[in-house]
Amino acid sequence: MRRIQAEALRRQGKILRFSVSPKYIDTIRILEEHNLLPAIVFIGSRRGCDEAAQRFLVSSLSDLAGCVREKILAVLTEFDPVEAQYIRSHRHFQVLLLKGVAAHHAGHLPTWKHFVETLMSRGLLRAVFATTTLAAGVDMPARTVVITASSIRDDEGHRDLRAFELAQMTGRAGRRGRDNVGFAIFIPGPFQDIQLISGLLDSPPEPIESTFTANYTMVLNLLQQHAVDSARELVERSFGQYQRLKKRSQLLPESERLRRLLEDDSNGRPCSDRISTWSEYRATQQEISLVKAEVRRARKQVKLAAAIGICQEEIESLRSKLQTLQDKADKFLCNTCPQLQKCARRVAVLKRARREFASVELKLRELEHGLWERFLDCATLLRQYGYLDEDLRPTADGVWAARLRVENTLFVAELVRTGYFSTSDPRLLAALTGAIAASDQEIAMRYVETDKLIPYYRNALTMAVAIARKISQEEYKAGLCSPTPIVIDGNAARLLLFWADEQVKWSDLLRYVIADEGDVVRLILRTSDILGQLVHLKATHPTIADLAREAIRLIRRPPVED
Repeated sequence: MRRIQAEALRRQGKILRFSVSPKYIDTIRILEEHNLLPAIVFIGSRRGCDEAAQRFLVSSLSDLAGCVREKILAVLTEFDPVEAQYIRSHRHFQVLLLKGVAAHHAGHLPTWKHFVETLMSRGLLRAVFATTTLAAGVDMPARTVVITASSIRDDEGHRDLRAFELAQMTGRAGRRGRDNVGFAIFIPGPFQDIQLISGLLDSPPEPIESTFTANYTMVLNLLQQHAVDSARELVERSFGQYQRLKKRSQLLPESERLRRLLEDDSNGRPCSDRISTWSEYRATQQEISLVKAEVRRARKQVKLAAAIGICQEEIESLRSKLQTLQDKADKFLCNTCPQLQKCARRVAVLKRARREFASVELKLRELEHGLWERFLDCATLLRQYGYLDEDLRPTADGVWAARLRVENTLFVAELVRTGYFSTSDPRLLAALTGAIAASDQEIAMRYVETDKLIPYYRNALTMAVAIARKISQEEYKAGLCSPTPIVIDGNAARLLLFWADEQVKWSDLLRYVIADEGDVVRLILRTSDILGQLVHLKATHPTIADLAREAIRLIRRPPVED
């Protein structure tokens, strides 16, 4: 019955959505009966993946055969003993071992995800419940993929799937050398629009868009190796510039259309500028109407004996003003223009066209010169801070700053130069680095014993905030909108300081952190990456480099891995 109703809705052109949530246990059971496992089930949220996997623990789905469980345990022995212990203690290990299902998303430890991927590749799991990011980042094909929603959630909220995203998801169906054909199944759900899916399946993937843009590291490195003219040539030969010029060529016809519309308007009218002339003429006519109304008002007051003298003077003044305005109005060419009656509508069209033309011309200029102008804006700011000289050649500070491969080189370089990283304790260096490695997704943390050391780095964090604020203000003045805003997170500093103590176990850390394990690992790895950049400053800042190497050793311990 539902299928008949759905087909009727589809033929009527109505969007087809279901209010019934997917029943994953029944889905996996049916797929198993038809020999369509293993499967990857795509779910829109981390929590949804975890809950779907955990439901199988109390389900009537049969347990895995003993021989399969033995093979899973054998795979576990291939891992490092410490990593194996983390896998065994994972909250989903029991349901994985008994039912052969697992969750896989960015909130899990890398060790766990590697374990799940290994089992899936060897055909030892029934199903993996994963977020859509799995489709793009991991080579883990299955016989079947199950798609539960036609929308996903990103940083800007919920949005519809794109054609290339659906292609990546469905492309996981079918294992090379094992399956002649793969299966993609779309099951009903509150966020499933089958019409959208149908259209995407027949659509080509969206074109690749270059995100290339000038940044401080690129400017310092290019100007260290090339003169300004040579650097400009390299920038303008980039794929990003090629795409910008292609978009510019596509926009040129619209610019020409608007230009002709504005130029052709001069035919058949005596004035040089319809918009300004009409606007001034209308303003004069409106003022005349207002003065005439004032004259009528004053005449009515003449009837009042007490006000005769005053009103008579006012009338004369208004008459004089009215005559001046009338003389001005008589000089307008509009009085003899044959197009006067249609000017009001025409001016509205022309005003809109003029605004659009100005916007298009600005866009054309930005597409042609925007990349290089941003390059020069970055160079100007680097020169202002002393990393480039007047000839835009790197100074001594600019040479070592060019070695920093970080998101905001100017900010990190200023921290180095102002002594932000000046400490003799590698744990404090890890904390200070963690504070600037955090993203805008804050990780909350309860009070821990190492918080008593906060006074030792509070002043440094205050200094970092002041530097970040000043750089942001200078970037704003220069029109440099950073794609990644500077974030300084005190909780991240506390987390790294606590974890940098070798006596602290991973389970100890998780008792104080309010976040998914994967997010914690990602913060630690980002911190390690920045510390690795400080290690590259060995030639000019040996103390910081040696301390950074020791800090990396303290925080890059199991289960933290790439």
